[in-house]
Amino acid sequence: MNKLFRALEIFWLVAALVSAGIAVYFLIMGNRQDALYFSFVFLIGSIMYLLRKYQRKNQDKVRQLNQKPLKK
Repeated sequence: MNKLFRALEIFWLVAALVSAGIAVYFLIMGNRQDALYFSFVFLIGSIMYLLRKYQRKNQDKVRQLNQKPLKK
């Protein structure tokens, strides 16, 4: 499951970076409407990346706590 969370995290990071690059390209070309669209895609991708990273770290903590033997 950890590999899946890591893959999703990387996917959203790549999606955010690509959309940021495309938004900059459209700004340079003077097409502000398309640049605005890709800016929103960048924002959503960045938020999803941060959420997935937070979720993966929490899942790692839970897994580590479950693997520790209980002390009596």
